[in-house]
Amino acid sequence: MAFREVKALSAADLFEESLEAISAIGSEGYFVMVNHSRKGPEFIQSSYPQEWQTEYDENSYHLKDPAFLWSLAKNGSRRWSEIKLPDPSGVMKKARRFGLIYGAIFSKGFLTKKSVFSVARDDRELTDDEISFLAGWFERYVTACNRKQAFSIKELDVLQCLANDMTVDEAADNLNISASAAKARLKTARDRYGVKTNSWLVASALRSNQID
Repeated sequence: MAFREVKALSAADLFEESLEAISAIGSEGYFVMVNHSRKGPEFIQSSYPQEWQTEYDENSYHLKDPAFLWSLAKNGSRRWSEIKLPDPSGVMKKARRFGLIYGAIFSKGFLTKKSVFSVARDDRELTDDEISFLAGWFERYVTACNRKQAFSIKELDVLQCLANDMTVDEAADNLNISASAAKARLKTARDRYGVKTNSWLVASALRSNQID
């Protein structure tokens, strides 16, 4: 299978551009989590079977899953079969019931700010070329998510209001602008960062001390 190089894109564009290739390699699904901290992740998405996601969350398997625990302690990539941590709760065996038999996990960052990506198949181990491609994509994706781009003063005005627990309409009233103008400022910022939520913008502005 041939993989083409992906140009520098926004995080959203990079994800969309590569989704077909990711889904082809991870035929049974993928999981991606970006910049998880004590406040939670900035972005999280999974295409694993919904029944497995529900079982995983309800039973707090993230505290027992050897692959996920490896990703918190290490950076880099590993096939699931290469991770030798104990699995007393049988998380990996339970995952097999949903077709998640072979897989790989990728990790980047620090324990206080961690990004994790995994894919799964039901028929075979991932090849070295597939792992190399996914590792490169994951590196570019996290970099795109963390790319620093300054907000405009007008955008920061709206974001400060949202950080103060105002709605967009309330922010517009507070700034003496129309609601459509406030929404347009937010959309411009979301498009620039390649994200879908205003909460991500607020969190980014807070982290970079552009608002308080």
